[in-house]
Amino acid sequence: MTWSLRRRGRIIKREEENRTIMERRLLVKQYELLLDRDICIGCGICADNCPKEAIIYSPAEFRGIRAVTRPSIDFDPERCVLCGECVSLCPMHALQMRIEREERVPVIEMNVFPLATRKRW
Repeated sequence: MTWSLRRRGRIIKREEENRTIMERRLLVKQYELLLDRDICIGCGICADNCPKEAIIYSPAEFRGIRAVTRPSIDFDPERCVLCGECVSLCPMHALQMRIEREERVPVIEMNVFPLATRKRW
């Protein structure tokens, strides 16, 4: 029981098939940030605008004129605060934020980052 209490409130990063899930479980709420790697084009807009610099951008790797790997993003669970700004800015809607299994974006609901809201809509 002590082990689970130490994990409460911390952000846990999980990898599933083509998804990355960042999860924070509190006593009364569960927060999830989901990245669908099939949809993500690796544009890097989320990494450029992350207020905590928690998104790591990896550019495409080329051999000659051919791309060997596509650009991608990854999350640093030690820096991420699950604010949802990346979700509001993703042009491909590859990122999704859930609070208690309901799709929500805290920065839009609270109007914390009005510029992010204007860019998306």
